[in-house]
Amino acid sequence: MLAYAIGNQTISQRLFAVNESHIKPTFITATIGYGAIVIGLGMIGLMALTLGVEPMGGDMNNLIPQMVSTYLPPVFIAMFFILVIGSLSSTADSDLSALSAIMMADVYGKNLARGKADPKRMLLVGRLTMIIATAVGIVFASFSLDILVMLVFVGALWGAIVFPVIASCFWNRVTNQAFTTSVLVAMVLFCLARFELLPMSGGSGLFFEVLASIGGGVIIGLMVFGFLGRIAGFIAAALALVAMLVFATDFLRDYTVLLASLTAYGASTLVCVVMSLMSRQPDFDFATIGEQVGDYEAQRPEPVTPGGQTAAANLATQR
Repeated sequence: MLAYAIGNQTISQRLFAVNESHIKPTFITATIGYGAIVIGLGMIGLMALTLGVEPMGGDMNNLIPQMVSTYLPPVFIAMFFILVIGSLSSTADSDLSALSAIMMADVYGKNLARGKADPKRMLLVGRLTMIIATAVGIVFASFSLDILVMLVFVGALWGAIVFPVIASCFWNRVTNQAFTTSVLVAMVLFCLARFELLPMSGGSGLFFEVLASIGGGVIIGLMVFGFLGRIAGFIAAALALVAMLVFATDFLRDYTVLLASLTAYGASTLVCVVMSLMSRQPDFDFATIGEQVGDYEAQRPEPVTPGGQTAAANLATQR
C-alpha cells in the first residue's frame, strides 16, 4: 500500500490536486476504501484456500471469477462484474491521464519546448500519448501474460521509487542523478532476485537478504515517520532492520517474490542516500520549486528605458 500510494503516478497527481484543508479526510477515506478492497479480495483468496478450491486449468488468474461464479447468487455476480469493469475503466483512464500529463508537462513543456511551450502542442502531445499507450496496452494484453507476475513487477517499480520520492520532498541533498540511478539499480537487482538469475545461496543470497532487511526497515521507518515524525521513524527503521537481520538471514532466500520486492526498497534507499551525500551539487532550493515545475516559459527581461530603469519602474515613478 505504501508503494501504491507513493510510487503510483495516478495517486501522486491526485494528492497534489487535493485542497489543503481536505488533505486529512481525503487520506483517511482513501486508506479505508483501498484497504477494504484489498482485504475483501484477499478474503476471497483465503476462502478458496480454506475450501481447497483448485483454479481451473491450474491458472491462478481464474481463481476469483471461479469463486464468485460458484458461491454468489446471479444478482451479486452481475454486480461483481460491473465492479470489475468499472475499476478497470477507472484505472485505465487514470493511467492514461497520468502518462499524458507527464509527457505533455515534463517531457515536452519542461525539456523539449525549451521555454517556448505551445499550449495547443502540449494538448496534442497528451492526446497522442493516450492513443499510443492504448495501442501498446492492447498489444501487451494480446500476449496473455501472467497478471500476477506483472503486478509483482509493477509493485517492485513502485517500491523502488518510494524512498527517492519521499526523500526528495523533505531532503534538499537529493539530486536527479541519485534519484534516477537508485531506481535503475533497484530494478536490476529486483530482476536478478525475482527471476533467480543469480544463485540464492552463499554470499549472493546473503547479499540480497541484507538489502531486503534494509528494505524492511525502510518500509517500517517511512510508515512511522508519516504518523509520528522523523525521530520515531529513524528509531522504528533501526529496530526493524535489526529484527530483519536476525530473523530473515538464511530465511528470505526461500521466498523469492518477497525477497525481490524488499530488495528493491533497500537498494534504492542505499544508492540514493550514498549518491546524495557524495554529490558536490548545491542543495536544492525548495523556494524555486514553483518556477522549476510549473513555469513553462523562459523568463523574459523587462524592457529598459534610456534612464536605466525598467518600463514598469519608470511608469511607477511618473505616477
